[in-house]
Amino acid sequence: MTIRILQVGLGQWGADWAETVVPQVPEVEAIGWVDQNPEALKRVKRRLGARPDRCFSTFEAALSNIDADAVLVTADVLAHAPLVEFALEGGKHVLVEKPFVVTTAEAERLADLADRYHLTLMVSQNFRFFPAAISAARLVREQVLGPVGAVHIEFRRSLNCTPADESFYAFRQPLLEDLGIHHFDLMRMVLGQEPRQVYCTAWQPQGSSFREPPAAAATIIFDRGTVVTYRGNWLSVGVETPYGGEWHMECGEGEIIWTCRGDRDVTLDGDQVSIRKRGQPLVPIGLPPMASFGRRESLATFARAVQNGTAAPFASLARDNIGSLALMQAAITSAATGRVISVETINSKRPKH
Repeated sequence: MTIRILQVGLGQWGADWAETVVPQVPEVEAIGWVDQNPEALKRVKRRLGARPDRCFSTFEAALSNIDADAVLVTADVLAHAPLVEFALEGGKHVLVEKPFVVTTAEAERLADLADRYHLTLMVSQNFRFFPAAISAARLVREQVLGPVGAVHIEFRRSLNCTPADESFYAFRQPLLEDLGIHHFDLMRMVLGQEPRQVYCTAWQPQGSSFREPPAAAATIIFDRGTVVTYRGNWLSVGVETPYGGEWHMECGEGEIIWTCRGDRDVTLDGDQVSIRKRGQPLVPIGLPPMASFGRRESLATFARAVQNGTAAPFASLARDNIGSLALMQAAITSAATGRVISVETINSKRPKH
């Protein structure tokens, strides 16, 4: 069964979804598109050959005229909560881009709504669907080198935007929210632990054109005692890392070193995993073959969850994703206040059942 989807949000990233991701996933069929910008709809008609009667300026009109099974939300994060709620109330399964929503309270409410209507609500945490991340999680789960005591993560990129991309400089929290949510989510997935507290500082590198800090460093303590040190910088002068960052995981009997997601969702060239047992040389680990990865596999996993009623391992269902969202919010709060923030304090703002 092919899942018929309606896509909402056709900005730069949403258009990339529509043009390069959705057509490559055989489990889904795009049957409608929504954006309030007429130029965005014209682009869909021109590049995808979309019929005019399948393109809408409002979500309400689309749901009234299109018989979709599910909705793909790729709009701005500030619009996620009302769009997801409207889709769920309309009886549609939902895959939503990260970050899920703005607050954990909103996330909890929407997860409850999905449960009430027995609908799949999943967040597209596409970094989960790369072979290096999956392999690292397996090595930790199987304790190949014993328990993990400390993790050091470095993300470095030198971002040179063209004039047409200058809107990126105005992003809210371009590191901690726009990209860091992936790193925070991978911490939880790979370690199989939940964060308890975080101290974070963020700054503007010299010559920065960003409105908010594109660089940050954080120390995060997890519930089984693992300590993660994290540094990220969109304006680094150092050697660039893949988007997943470089991970050094110190275990009881050695070290796991890995990285993932080299160039967007296009290749697996950036995926590498190695282990070094205590006192021995570094040994590369073979990665599982993945014909579909990144956003394509995230969308395919969502479609299969809708078809089967159960989600595959590593799928980021809404309720689980609240933990990643809470860590992201705690890091942002810590950077703004200069204080150590309890992740449980962020979660305590969620409504009680």
